[in-house]
Amino acid sequence: MSDRMADLYVIASIPNQGKTTTAILLEKMLKSEGKRVACLQAIKGKYDVHRYLSDNCNHYSIPLEATKSREQFEQWLPEGYDAFTLEITYGIHASAAAYIDLFSNINEIVANEFSADWKRHVANHMTEIRDRCWDSPEITKIDPMWHWNRIHARNVIRVLTKTSGPVDGPCIDTTKQFYNPERLTREEVTPRMKLPKDRKKRVIAVGSFPAEYWDIYPNLKWFRFDFAGFMDALRRKQYDLAVIGAAGSDAMKLSMRSDHGSVVCYQPTMYLDIPRRKANPSLLTDFPAMLSRIKHAPVGTPLVEDGALFSAYNNRYWVYDWYDSKEPVWKDGNMVFCTGWVLPQYLIRDGFLEVN
Repeated sequence: MSDRMADLYVIASIPNQGKTTTAILLEKMLKSEGKRVACLQAIKGKYDVHRYLSDNCNHYSIPLEATKSREQFEQWLPEGYDAFTLEITYGIHASAAAYIDLFSNINEIVANEFSADWKRHVANHMTEIRDRCWDSPEITKIDPMWHWNRIHARNVIRVLTKTSGPVDGPCIDTTKQFYNPERLTREEVTPRMKLPKDRKKRVIAVGSFPAEYWDIYPNLKWFRFDFAGFMDALRRKQYDLAVIGAAGSDAMKLSMRSDHGSVVCYQPTMYLDIPRRKANPSLLTDFPAMLSRIKHAPVGTPLVEDGALFSAYNNRYWVYDWYDSKEPVWKDGNMVFCTGWVLPQYLIRDGFLEVN
């Protein structure tokens, strides 16, 4: 195992500020300097992954269990890279705080139009989420800004986006020109994850799927969102492993189920009728207690009360399970169904996926 150090740029903010754009532009800049770069995300499932894949970025998801400690985090960093970007979305929930807690240096992405009163804008956003998610007379017990201070106790560098031109500090203008990137903050990490390689299998994929498959199976062919082309390859049995990623709509159904090779499906509703998981909006969540469990309890321990808003994390992988299923992974014949963003590392470990 290598002890080679790498630079890590943490890119964080609420939604719609330009985090992914910043990460991809930074990745291109670092690559132009001859560095090998990977883009990481605090695990978000299907959201934004296709943007990284479409821009030919090396993308990896960091699971919730990696937030237990800095050492645990490094176990999920792939070896062989000189630099990483890590995208984290602020949220009212405890998982966002769990990721932020690992780092001392944060690049906070702020759209220029909100820069004059940024804290108020974030507070309005968090309050809107709280009021939309819970229906309880005790809702005021949830402080929507409960982890603002713990974030801003760190070294936080503001990165303005959507500016009309350069400003005093790192910024990205409306033409996606990156100014003063050298003033971003970063820290050093030691990547310790070495994924297995299988160069023999013919692998096809479609939709949004964990990009780690590309690392494990270098010959993977991605059909992007061309499901018709993918289904044709499925009918012709031109594969050993097929990965059916998310398409975005539960209404989409696939016309055939192949009995050839192995198939992993990240949107089971393409074949099965499974209802979306519903939470009880009257059950409040103690976020500091949830954060403590993430940091100290064994993976798989229920994080919140069953039926509460974030009880979708109450499974053996701590992945967000979108559907009302007993398990986030199960096998039916030659097919493996995943109702959450279950990484291939987990599937290999638990015998659902083979690597030659």
